[in-house]
Amino acid sequence: MKIIDRYIAGVVISGTLTAMLVVVGLSVFFSLIGEIEEVGNGSYTLLKMLLTVVLTIPNSMYELFPVAALLGSLIGMGMLASNSELIAMRASGLSVWRIVRSVMQAGVIMLLVAVLLGEFVAPLAEQTAQQLRASATDTRVSFMGSRGLWVRDEKLFINATKVVSENTLAGITVYEFDDEGRLKVATSARLARYRKGQWILVNVRQSEFREDSVQVSQVDKLPRDSLLTPELLGIVVLKPEDMSARDISQFMGYLEDNGLDTQQYRYALLGRFIPPLSALVMLFVSVPFVFGGLRSVGAGQRLFIGILVGFGFYILSQISGQMGRVYEFDPLLATLTPSVIFLLIGIRAARRL
Repeated sequence: MKIIDRYIAGVVISGTLTAMLVVVGLSVFFSLIGEIEEVGNGSYTLLKMLLTVVLTIPNSMYELFPVAALLGSLIGMGMLASNSELIAMRASGLSVWRIVRSVMQAGVIMLLVAVLLGEFVAPLAEQTAQQLRASATDTRVSFMGSRGLWVRDEKLFINATKVVSENTLAGITVYEFDDEGRLKVATSARLARYRKGQWILVNVRQSEFREDSVQVSQVDKLPRDSLLTPELLGIVVLKPEDMSARDISQFMGYLEDNGLDTQQYRYALLGRFIPPLSALVMLFVSVPFVFGGLRSVGAGQRLFIGILVGFGFYILSQISGQMGRVYEFDPLLATLTPSVIFLLIGIRAARRL
């Protein structure tokens, strides 16, 4: 049995790698089309554009893992069916559920690799790509890293330790210098929200440096104009979906301590575990397809059906997540519903076999 398990696992894994190459290649192609228009903007050269796209590949691989797993299983298991190897396995006493088990074992191996990719490689690569693009296309962004976001606007230096969203900053400090380069005013605030064309700073402490003294004042709210527009933050803020589960958990704790909304981060945290689990569901669904109506069709038809099912599942997952956010459904319910639906379909199809 171990020989058959290894054989089926090899076929499924090799098919998944082939499918991953195709779907990620398509993703990279469309990314290149979208980024090519930005070349020449600031210091965003063709080489930087290509490097940015390459750095987004790990995240694309993680997100498209379920689709690649489905296509890879259909390709690999379909070849076994076309060569009558599945019939030989059934004739030797292997049940459909035993073959499903072998496929799922291969899925567990790929799941472990996907989790490592999605937790450690993809978030770091995505952040590096975003910082490279932001610093090249907008010279106002000076630095973005472990110490937060730094932006310079002539005599103003603005630092935000946390970029919560495109219109919310936390731990913001504004340094204002005079014409001779001396620090004139330092303003710090616990929170800043963008409202009607200006920033509203909350829990503000302002220090004004004079020739022989420093005057300190505190106010609850302070409106302030700034170059930090939502459009600018949109190119530098790292989306919760692109963060690692560990970083999301830490960020949620920070938001809860400051009384901020954590809903999008709850969705993002669950979303980090959905692609690997969805891939297992896709692998499970693929086996009844191969034993059923797709057993005698050609590889092209099998691939076409797999693309429809795989991307249909991907679109359904996106719609379910967005509807959950809009209508404030439970994050667990909204994110798991597509997987549960496809799992039930797969179980019913396997029982009919």
